[in-house]
Amino acid sequence: MNLFPRKFKERTLVAQNRLEVLDEGSPMANTAPPGAAKARQQKGGLMMARKDGSSPAAGEASPAGATVPPLSTYIPSAGMDATLERSTDRPRKKVYLTTVRKEQPLKRYTRDLARSRDGQERRDKAKHGKEDADPVEECMTTASFNFILKDSTKKTRLERKTLAIKAVERMRTMHVPMDLETYNNLLALLVDSPDQDCAVRPFKLYEEMKDDCREGVLKPDLQTFSHLLQACERTGAFDKAFDLLSEMKLEFGLLPDTNMYNKLLGFCVLQRDEHRASSLFEEMKNGKVQPNVHTYNSLMNVFAENPAELLAQMFDDMIRQNIPPNRRTYNTLMRSCQRQGDYDKAFKLFEELKAEPLEPDVVTYNILIDMCKERIDFLQGNASSGAAANPNRRNEEQQESRIKGVCMLASSLFNEMDEKEIRPNTFTYNALMGVLARCADLRIFTVFHSMKEDAEEEEKDRHKLQVLLDNGDLMDSEGALMLAGLGDNTNGNGILMDDKSGAALRGHYQRLLIGDDYLARQSAFGVKPDITTYHTLLTAAERMGKAETAYELFDEMKEHGIQPDVVTYIKMMGVCCLNKETDRAYDLFQEASEKMVVPDIELYNAFVNVLAEAGDPEVFDSFQRFTTDRTNNLKPNHKTYNTMIKVCTKLRREGDPGPNDPLPTDEDGLRSREELIAIRNTERQQKGLAIYSEMCDNNCPVKPNADTYGALLDVCHLTKDIERARSVVDDMQARGLVPTITTYNKLMMVFVAANDPAIREIFDMLKQRNDPGPNLETYTILLAFYSARADPQCLHLFEDMKKTGIDPDCRVFNIMLQYCAKLRDDVVRAKKKSLKFFFELKLRELTPDIDTYNALMEVFAVTGDPLIFKVFEEMIENSIVPNKTTFSTLIKEKKGLDMLRKAGEKGLLDPHPDAIEEGGLIPPD
Repeated sequence: MNLFPRKFKERTLVAQNRLEVLDEGSPMANTAPPGAAKARQQKGGLMMARKDGSSPAAGEASPAGATVPPLSTYIPSAGMDATLERSTDRPRKKVYLTTVRKEQPLKRYTRDLARSRDGQERRDKAKHGKEDADPVEECMTTASFNFILKDSTKKTRLERKTLAIKAVERMRTMHVPMDLETYNNLLALLVDSPDQDCAVRPFKLYEEMKDDCREGVLKPDLQTFSHLLQACERTGAFDKAFDLLSEMKLEFGLLPDTNMYNKLLGFCVLQRDEHRASSLFEEMKNGKVQPNVHTYNSLMNVFAENPAELLAQMFDDMIRQNIPPNRRTYNTLMRSCQRQGDYDKAFKLFEELKAEPLEPDVVTYNILIDMCKERIDFLQGNASSGAAANPNRRNEEQQESRIKGVCMLASSLFNEMDEKEIRPNTFTYNALMGVLARCADLRIFTVFHSMKEDAEEEEKDRHKLQVLLDNGDLMDSEGALMLAGLGDNTNGNGILMDDKSGAALRGHYQRLLIGDDYLARQSAFGVKPDITTYHTLLTAAERMGKAETAYELFDEMKEHGIQPDVVTYIKMMGVCCLNKETDRAYDLFQEASEKMVVPDIELYNAFVNVLAEAGDPEVFDSFQRFTTDRTNNLKPNHKTYNTMIKVCTKLRREGDPGPNDPLPTDEDGLRSREELIAIRNTERQQKGLAIYSEMCDNNCPVKPNADTYGALLDVCHLTKDIERARSVVDDMQARGLVPTITTYNKLMMVFVAANDPAIREIFDMLKQRNDPGPNLETYTILLAFYSARADPQCLHLFEDMKKTGIDPDCRVFNIMLQYCAKLRDDVVRAKKKSLKFFFELKLRELTPDIDTYNALMEVFAVTGDPLIFKVFEEMIENSIVPNKTTFSTLIKEKKGLDMLRKAGEKGLLDPHPDAIEEGGLIPPD
C-alpha cells in the first residue's frame, strides 16, 4: 500500500542523495567529490531508520553493512558557518536578460545575470578582501604581458586603463622589450579610457613607439594607426588625424584600407569638409581601394547640403558597383530631401526602402514626421526655408484640406511605427505634436499623455538598470553597448527589458556615442518630455484659445525641473493676448527678469504686444522708459516700433467702456456717437503718425519697413482718410520700398471704409501691372464692396476671378449669396442665382458654414419659400446650430416669420445634442 504520493517519494530521495558523508574530524563541511553519492548508494550507505523508529548508533553498522559516521560529522563546524553565512548574506536575485536576433524574431535567448560567474567572483573578492595576486607583477616576458593585456576584455574601462599604465611601468622597470603587439594592445586600452587621458596617453605612447621604430626594432601597422584615429575621434582632434595619415604614408609606407578611409570620411562629415572628402575618395580610387556602403554613406553625408542631384549621382554610382544600399543610405538621401524641401521625393525613397529587404528605423520615421511638420508650414506660407506655398491660388478650404491630409499622414506614420514595434523617442513625439499643434488638433494632448507614460516606464527600467550596474552585473561597458544594440557587431540585436525595447539601457549609454545636435536627437534613444515638448504644447494651447491649459502646462514644466527660457516666456505672452491679461503679462516679464533669463528684445516686443492687443495706454509710458533708459543694452527694432503703431488702432483712453459697452456722449451732449468715434480715431491716427515721424528722424536707428506702412494704413482705415492713405503709399515708394499685394489690399480697405467707388482704380492698376497682381484677398475685398452696394459688377468680377485661375473660397460664395439676397426686386432671379452659387460651392467640395445658410435664409425669407425647411434640415445634418442672425433674418420678413413658426412645429429648431457652441461647427471626434 502506497502511503505517500509518488512526488513526495521523489523529493525525499533527492534530499537523501544530497547528504554528504564527511570524514570524521573534517574542519568544515564541503561538497563531496563527484560520484560520492552514487558510490554510497551502491554500498547501501544511506542512513536507514530501524523498524522501531530509532536510528543506528554512531559507529554501528547499518542494515546494509555500512558503518554510520558519528553524529558530530553532520554538525557544521565554524568554517562551514562562515561559508553558509557568506552564501546567504545576500541572496541571489534572478535577473534575466532576454535578447532577440533580427533574422529569428520569434526566438528569444535568455540568461540569468545574477549567476554570472565572473561577476559573482568579483563581488566576493571585493567583499572578503581575497584578491588574487596582481597578474602584472607575475609577468616577466613580452609574451606574458601581451597575454594579460589581450585577455582584459572582461574588465571595466577604468580597470583596463589602470592595467595598461601598470604594465608600461612594470615593463620599463624590468627592461622588458615591447613588440608591435604590445604597443597595439596598450593603445587599445588607453584609447578606451573613460576620462580625458585618451587625449594624451595614446599619443605619448606612440612617440615612444617611434623611437623604437627609428632603432629598427619594430614598425607600426594599420591597427596602430586605427587606434590613434580612434583617439582623435574621441577628443575631436580631426586635424591631427589627417597629420597621422600623412605620417603613416610618408614615413612608414603604409596605405589606408577601406575601414580607415571610412573613418577619415566620417571626420570630414563632422567638419563639413567637402574638399578633403573629395581628395580622400579620389585617393581611394587611385589606390584601387574598394569602397563599401559605409564609404558612400559618409560621402553623401559630407555633401548632404548640396543639390539632391549630386547625392543621386553618388547613389547611382554605388548601384553600378553592385554595392547594395543599407538603411543609413536611404536615411541620408531622405534627410537631403528634407533639407531641399523635396517632400515627394522623400516619400518615394521611403517606399523604395520598404521594397528592399530592409526595415525603416526610428530615424527614418523621424525624418518623415518632421517633414510633415515642415510641409504644413509650407502650406500655411510660414516656411523658413525654400519657397512657401503661393496663397494667391489656394482658397482656405483647399489649404485646410491639404493640411488635414498631412496631419493624417503623420499620424499614420506614427501608428505604423507601433505596428512594426519601432519604439518612438523624444524627437518622434515632439515632431508629431508639432504637426498636431499646427492643425490645432486636440489629439496633441492624448499624444503628450502617451509620451509621459512611456517616460515613466523607462524611468523604472533605468532604476533596474542602475541596480544591475551597482551590483556589477553590467560592468563591461562594451558588452552593455552590444546588448543595447549600439555596438559595431550587434546586427541590430537589442536587450529586451520589461517593455521589450531596451530604451533604458540605450538611453544610459547614448551619451557615450552621440551629442545633442539636431541629427543626434533624431537618432537618440529614450523618451522624456523636454523644453521643446512644452513649447509645442504652449503653441497648440494658444492656437486653440486654451489659456488655462497653457498656464497649467507652464506650471507643470517648472515642477519637472525644466527651466523656462526666452522662447517659453514669449509663448506665454502670446497666451496672455488671448484674454488681454496685461497684469499676468507684467508678472511673467518680471519673473523672466528675476530668473536671470537673457534679456531679449523679442521678449519685450511680445510684452508690448499684449498691451497693444488690450489697447492699454500704459504702453506709451513703458515705451518711453525703455527707449530713454541708458542702462538698458537692448535697442528697439522694427517690430517694436510697428507694434507701437498697432497700439493706436486699439488704443483706449482712461475711463473708456469696454468693446461691448455703449460709448458715452460728451459732457454737453452736443456731439453724436459718430462724432465722438471720429474724434477718438483722429487722436489714434495722430499718435501713430507721431511714432512714424520718430522713425523717419535721422537720429533713429530704425527706419520704416513694409510692415510699418501696413500698420499706418490700418490707422487710416479707422479715420477713413483716403488722402492720408495715398500719401502713405507714396512715401513708401519714395523711400525705395516696393508696395506688396498686402499693402494694396490694406489701401483698398480704406476705400471700402470710406465707401469710395475709386477703389476700382486701384484694382485696375494691379491688373495692368500684374506685379503684384490681384490675389484672392483682393477679389474678396472688391466683391464685398460691390455686394454691399448691390452692384451688378459683382457678377462680372466673380467670373473674371475664375478666369484668372483664382479659386473662390467659401467666403467668396457667401458674398455672392448675400448679393442675391439684395435683389429684392426680382426674387425669382435671386432664387435662381443663389441656388446656382450654392450648388457650385458643393461641386468645389467646399464646406458651407453658418454665414452660407444665413444668406440662403435671407433669399428665401422674402417669399416664404419652403426651401427654408431644407436649409434647416441640412444645417442639422452638418451639425450647424442656428445663431441670432438666422432668427433675425427670418423674423424681419412677415413670410419668413411664418416659416420660422412652421419650422419650430416640425422640430427643425431643436438644438443639436452634441453642439458645443452657438453657431459653430461641431469638432470631429
